[in-house]
Amino acid sequence: MKRNIFLALTVSVTCLIILAYIEQFIKPGYLVKSICKIVLLCFPVVLYSLLSGKRLIDIIRFRKLGSAKLLYIGMLLAYLAIIAVFMVFRRDIDINNIRENLMSKEHLTQQNCLYVFLYIIIVNSFIEEAFFRGFIYHLFDSEGKGNMGIIISAVLFALYHIGIVSSWFNPLIFVLCIAGLAGCGIILQWVSLKYGTLKASWLIHACANLAINTIGILLIFKL
Repeated sequence: MKRNIFLALTVSVTCLIILAYIEQFIKPGYLVKSICKIVLLCFPVVLYSLLSGKRLIDIIRFRKLGSAKLLYIGMLLAYLAIIAVFMVFRRDIDINNIRENLMSKEHLTQQNCLYVFLYIIIVNSFIEEAFFRGFIYHLFDSEGKGNMGIIISAVLFALYHIGIVSSWFNPLIFVLCIAGLAGCGIILQWVSLKYGTLKASWLIHACANLAINTIGILLIFKL
């Protein structure tokens, strides 16, 4: 593996570990945590771009999206599937704990949650897609190891979310959730590759976040 790629992977994993530490031990408010996330996930990508001389939009494959009728159907299905899964497993989820987590740990209120959720849907989904489906995959694909890149990026994507959802579910549901996140990572990578642009997986991810935030609104407003 080339030196630049090895360095980029090392820095990337280090940044993910730092994010996990911030999530689990420092526990700042959502604004500070979001700023840390943007900086730490963008830094390895920018560093690699400077070292390799490659353009950022080429590294993350941020290209024009062509005909996408099936993609729009996929966006709707992603939204409905997450809502359906929540309804099916609702009795096995500690709803009061999630509500308390959102309102105390994340400092969300009925007044600011709509702004936070809008950020999550648009900005947060893009940052994660650019890092995992764009950058991490590119590092392996540039070495002719695209299939490995799909698996590694999906596993890192799932592990990255452990600190966020670890206190939300009982152990069984938590394991299923992490496995599901890894599976979603693989699907999102497939979508990105099928359409040849990060924009495709970004749209699916944004709709998934929209569904999660819909559930969050129901919990915060106790609807």
